[in-house]
Amino acid sequence: TLVFQMHYTATGKETRDRSRIGFVFAKEPPRQEAITAALVNANFTLPAGSPSTRVDAQMTLNRDLTLWSLMPHTHVRGRKWTVDVTYPDGRSQTVLGVPEYDFNWQTDYVFKTPLKLPKGSVLRTSAWYDNSAANRSNPNPAIDVHWGEQTWEEMQFTAFTFTLDPQPAPATAGQQ
Repeated sequence: TLVFQMHYTATGKETRDRSRIGFVFAKEPPRQEAITAALVNANFTLPAGSPSTRVDAQMTLNRDLTLWSLMPHTHVRGRKWTVDVTYPDGRSQTVLGVPEYDFNWQTDYVFKTPLKLPKGSVLRTSAWYDNSAANRSNPNPAIDVHWGEQTWEEMQFTAFTFTLDPQPAPATAGQQ
């Protein structure tokens, strides 16, 4: 299944979409399905004039999985990101830090060594926003800002790509 989401901002002039896509088909079927999902917080307010507002999102994993990449996404007020994992044994680890997030340089951060995350791990994303006049990219520091798909609105959105690890075989009556 392929899903494409395009964000367009009105310019006041008629224009054409020049998006393209190309495919290269593998000679063999994939060994595993790579899944891309999103961890989102769409319920926030960035107060007018605030130079630093933090917005968090988190989820608890219900399966063992392997995390391959993360892609944090905000619009023009986003300034900093962290992604942390708290493991079931209580250990915490920052797995991605983007201390100077830039809307113009968004990227998918692919782990050199994929992360094995056991069931029960908590994945937490934190984004900081500058809704002040000091942010030269801010279209209007005099208004509160909420979730929205237009660039003058904001998002707290992290795409993550993972594979599901094999589940252990169920115990038989003789193994219990």
